Amino acid sequence: MNLVRALLFDNLGLKLVALLLAVLVYLNVYTDRPASMIVSFPIQVTDLADSLTLAGPAPGVVRVELRGPAKQLIRLRLSEPPVKVSVAGMGRGHFERVLGIADLPLPEGVGTEVDRMVSPRTLSLELDLKGRHWVPVAARIQGEPAGGFLWDGAVRATPGTVEVEGPRQALAALDSVRLKTVTLVGRRDTVRIAVGPQSLPEWCTMTPGEVELEIAVEAAVTRRLVIPVESPPGAAGLAVTPSHVTAVVTAPRGGYDPDAVSRMSAYWVLPTGGSWGGRRLPVRHRGGLPAHVRVRFEPDSVTVQRVGR
Repeated sequence: MNLVRALLFDNLGLKLVALLLAVLVYLNVYTDRPASMIVSFPIQVTDLADSLTLAGPAPGVVRVELRGPAKQLIRLRLSEPPVKVSVAGMGRGHFERVLGIADLPLPEGVGTEVDRMVSPRTLSLELDLKGRHWVPVAARIQGEPAGGFLWDGAVRATPGTVEVEGPRQALAALDSVRLKTVTLVGRRDTVRIAVGPQSLPEWCTMTPGEVELEIAVEAAVTRRLVIPVESPPGAAGLAVTPSHVTAVVTAPRGGYDPDAVSRMSAYWVLPTGGSWGGRRLPVRHRGGLPAHVRVRFEPDSVTVQRVGR
């Protein structure tokens, strides 16, 4: 037992180093063998005039089947050297160029050969004049704050407008920049956060890169008031029970407007057809309350009867 333990653990560090060296020697010999592999080279556009920019879909990669030492092919696949395409002297418009073996950034003197060009054979580019456009930002808010807290519906963005640079044709259709979504789930206080754009047209950039958002989340206040239930137009000769309902109004503490709430009214909804006798119909409110003010009625429906029956 002691002999086995000595064989396994004596000079353990030296044994591990020897094992590692053996693996490295094996890999070096193995990767010197000839192999065939498909390698992708990203396309890089060069010599673009300052007044121009790329437009439309981005150029992708050139896929080529190569033959040579496996070590060199693996190195090319990992490093991905770019295929440089010059557009010197080109103006606005459509540009096409046939890609060939001479365009590939292959190392010299290592025995790497091209079996075939997989894709694409022809590179298509769109060039457009570069422009700048100031547009407002559009915040995207989702989720509900924690129980007992509300958002007042306002978003304060700093800055409220940003400069977008890119192809003039893309800028002409851009009326705002949509920002990444901010969630209010579980929040109990004001949210202050820097967010970037959700997406921009191809080849466009935004300055500044992020916008500071302030979203006020406050404790909610609740008020109850009794108001009469009004009849809608076309409801002559009909009466409802009860004639009054209790409006339960909930709003953020800083966004509660007693004057606006006092102007609120309740009405029942006239059905499109059929008999109304004894039916329970829902109660709704009107009065131009802000979207962040929530209203429910107790009860939330009334019974409609014809007068005299």
